[in-house]
Amino acid sequence: GARRVATDNRRSATEMVLANGVSLSLSMARNDIFRQPGKPPDVRPAPIMEDLRRRDFSVNAMGISLTPGSRGLLLDPTNGLADLENRQLRILHNYSFLHDPVRLLRLVRFSTRLGFRPDERTRELFEAALERGYQDYIEPRLLGLEAEQIAQEENAVAVLKALAEHKLLAVFHPMLQKRAPDYAGLAKLQKYRRQAVEAGYRVDSPAPALHYIRRRLPSRAQNALLRNLALSKQQMQEVLQLESEARRLAQQLGRQRSLTPRQIFHLLENVPVDRLVFILAEYSNKQKIQYKIYNYLFKYRPMLNRLPVRELQLMGVPPGPKFQEILERFFEAMLDGKVRGRPAQLKYLRKLAGLPKPRPEAKLKKGAKKPAKEEAAAAAPAAEAKPAAPPPAAPPSAEASAAPEKPAVKAEKKAAAEPAAKPKKAKKPAKAKPKPKPKPKKKSRKPAKKGRR
Repeated sequence: GARRVATDNRRSATEMVLANGVSLSLSMARNDIFRQPGKPPDVRPAPIMEDLRRRDFSVNAMGISLTPGSRGLLLDPTNGLADLENRQLRILHNYSFLHDPVRLLRLVRFSTRLGFRPDERTRELFEAALERGYQDYIEPRLLGLEAEQIAQEENAVAVLKALAEHKLLAVFHPMLQKRAPDYAGLAKLQKYRRQAVEAGYRVDSPAPALHYIRRRLPSRAQNALLRNLALSKQQMQEVLQLESEARRLAQQLGRQRSLTPRQIFHLLENVPVDRLVFILAEYSNKQKIQYKIYNYLFKYRPMLNRLPVRELQLMGVPPGPKFQEILERFFEAMLDGKVRGRPAQLKYLRKLAGLPKPRPEAKLKKGAKKPAKEEAAAAAPAAEAKPAAPPPAAPPSAEASAAPEKPAVKAEKKAAAEPAAKPKKAKKPAKAKPKPKPKPKKKSRKPAKKGRR
């Protein structure tokens, strides 16, 4: 099911990830009242239209009604649809950057991702906010959330370079503006991350991207940057231990040259996908390591989606521990290449389930008796083919009836004891040959008798 990622009790909001991998944010409709720049606002419940008017940009201030009377109606109190069509970003009031300075970073990130340009008033207020140093008032918690959003961007390199143009990398750490992040390593990470996402994996940990962002800083500055982001202890440990754990796993994959598919799967099945993607980027020149991780991610692991669950159910195996054990053994056979083709898979599945082999249709041998039903079906057309019985004979005369009957009884018994003769096939009547036409007789030419004169 769904899992909860983060919860903000003050704003009555929660971040969730659904079972299909979709991220979902749930929060009450509210109004934020800012007392000081960069400080958390006072939160009050408010109607939905007022909640939309407090947003950062007009393109983010649109909603869809869910009430029965107006379900599906677009709610757009700030005319954000027009800005979306014009591909521009517009803040909603003049104090937007002062009340929430993290919007300075969001403006750069949205502009880079969407290719939108700020309108004239927004650009002027953005430049004025940078001159007055509003970026120094960004709350650490919001800075950490923005860093996570940058790490999950499809083109994080372009976003970081755009921030560097406005000298906003110093917000994360003053030395980061001088010592740029490792853009080459981050570009490799984006490449492998994109491939994993296209294959259906969820890669949402910010740790690998943060590793490349702080990689060129001194060790003390690296730790200070993480503290500036107000990360949780778990997130901090994940970033700090990422490189050492990846190195240890890469050494295991490099030492063992001849690993079977089953061994590779069991070695990597408990490793997070984020770490495997990081190893692909970090050891991109190690072909042996690349080959094994690639096969695991894009060949072996997708086999789990092709397990014959439905076929096993149709065989009558009830769900339970035995059901799962059969599927696990079948999957290992698939990894070993033992079951190839549909007939071989079904045969092996029946063997694992302990079911007998299906009986083939029996073939009758020569001279064997057919079942009663088949004999009756065969006798019907034979009876039709027999000639009609002769009419009953005339009653015998008195002389014949006085004759002894014993020889006739013996003849009947003898006839009953003898097996019935097989009916002979009726011979086709011979075709009558056409009679030759008689040859015409030649008329004899006799000389006419001369009469006497």
